[in-house]
Amino acid sequence: MYEATLQAEHRVPSPSPDPWGGTERGADWTRLDTPALIVDLDRLDHNIASMVHHARRAGLALRPHFKTHKSTAIARRQLAAGAVGITVAKLDEAEALIDDGIEASILVAYQVVAAPKIDRAIRLAAKGRLILAIDSAAGATTLARSASAAGSRLDVWIEIDSGLKRCGVVVAEAAALAHLVSGLDALRLTGMFTHAGQSYAAKDEGEVEAIAALEASSVVDAALTTRAIGIPVETVSAGSTPTARFLTSASGLTEMRPGTYVFYDELQVALGTTQREHCALSVATTVISRPAPDRAVIDAGSKTFGLDQGAHSSSLLTEYGHLVDATGALVRLSEEHGVLEIPTDSPIAIGDRIRVVPNHACPVSNLGRSFYGIRGRTVEEVISIDASGGVH
Repeated sequence: MYEATLQAEHRVPSPSPDPWGGTERGADWTRLDTPALIVDLDRLDHNIASMVHHARRAGLALRPHFKTHKSTAIARRQLAAGAVGITVAKLDEAEALIDDGIEASILVAYQVVAAPKIDRAIRLAAKGRLILAIDSAAGATTLARSASAAGSRLDVWIEIDSGLKRCGVVVAEAAALAHLVSGLDALRLTGMFTHAGQSYAAKDEGEVEAIAALEASSVVDAALTTRAIGIPVETVSAGSTPTARFLTSASGLTEMRPGTYVFYDELQVALGTTQREHCALSVATTVISRPAPDRAVIDAGSKTFGLDQGAHSSSLLTEYGHLVDATGALVRLSEEHGVLEIPTDSPIAIGDRIRVVPNHACPVSNLGRSFYGIRGRTVEEVISIDASGGVH
């Protein structure tokens, strides 16, 4: 009774025998099995190029975060465009990059403090250019002891707390930790870094700008006090996608590390970081039920989208994603179901394909296995997600 014919943009073409011919390349995106992760390649390329351009104008090196896409192919795109290295959140990600032959330096922006992760990190450092994070004397000495026993010397950066109150030493303690590290032969201090993740809870652009200023001054001051006691600090790194536009080398920074910019998402739109026309990642889904005039159900739930409605105590969003070229809202998620609130006269019908821009791109990538890169409506590339999932 409530089914209707969806506009041609969303109607699934009639099936044909063996429609793939062994590959999805060349297919219309509506022919993909769902849920499927769709990347608009024109937007992806634009976002990569734009951030490189901004970094160059700001006088900063760019070390994008891998956790947003977890794909070595996309990392190669970023490096080819001008990134100097890659940031990762876990050793799985570093291993995927190194095994793929990535030669750029890789910052593990996470404390590795115990076996077997330390042993794994030492093995990876022997194969690639790995940088490890430290924020304590205990972590540094444990790392140094293991590296020394393995006959290795590890590059490390000290993490500075610039207001997120997660990991990191406060500015006043940075020089003392650097002094301790300078006495450990198995470690080589080459930088300091920070991440002002509290920017994701900002209420407006002015608050983001203030957080960016604090982010920069914290890590720069930590580097200056360390240099003042005769210990060099080569790299001074900060950044997130919300704060990136406010960071420049004039503050004393040498590098920034945004991640989400490669795709953007609804949270970045809500923060005012970007506009929807730059969001490159969406989830293709199939309408599987229309049980009421104002409700439809799609075949993608929390195991596809995650449950983010903000980050770091933010509640900027009340829905779970933005519908592309369709009117309605994704208002509820079960594990495998998404519930749409739609106008009673909506043409959305069972079997129709729609796309949804997720609230937060990073968990969507982590939950997927591949991206389908499209130009226009046509699948041009199938891009592997090389470090998705896993608890290592």
